[in-house]
Amino acid sequence: MSEPDADELDGPPEGVEEEDELSPREHVRVMFPTIAMAFMLLAAASVAGIGGVVATGLGGEPIDRPEGFSFSVDGEGDDTAIVVSHRDGVVPSVERVVVVDEAGTKVPWTDLRTDVGEARITGRSALACPTQGATYRVVFEGRAADHTVGAYEVDAPIPASVVERCEAAN
Repeated sequence: MSEPDADELDGPPEGVEEEDELSPREHVRVMFPTIAMAFMLLAAASVAGIGGVVATGLGGEPIDRPEGFSFSVDGEGDDTAIVVSHRDGVVPSVERVVVVDEAGTKVPWTDLRTDVGEARITGRSALACPTQGATYRVVFEGRAADHTVGAYEVDAPIPASVVERCEAAN
């Protein structure tokens, strides 16, 4: 075997053309894997971005968090009730508002509503019967977390007979 000539070493291997000599079609064929990889990465980044927006709730319609609840004790009649009222009457985003007792029992506002912007806690729902010292919270269930928008600890005395009657009815 003889040593290759210097002229043979300067050119491309046999069957391989110089880049300048490639036709446009061959040029695309050579670059296709790089272009395809770039498009795949772009598609993956787009899917990840859309998934992140959906998971975090960004980009959706803003949800009004209701504020301005007031609490009072209504002892008239046979039942003692905790009356929860909203200052504007209509409760914004009412489908996301729940009332929670000390045990963590949640009841939707719509199940306790007695009038526009008013709900009554009487013990006839899943919530505990109103007693002195009991705490009730109005909670807004947001997309990412729950927010207490009102809380009340019953400080008014409630007759034992009313509490017994309420507990016996449940």
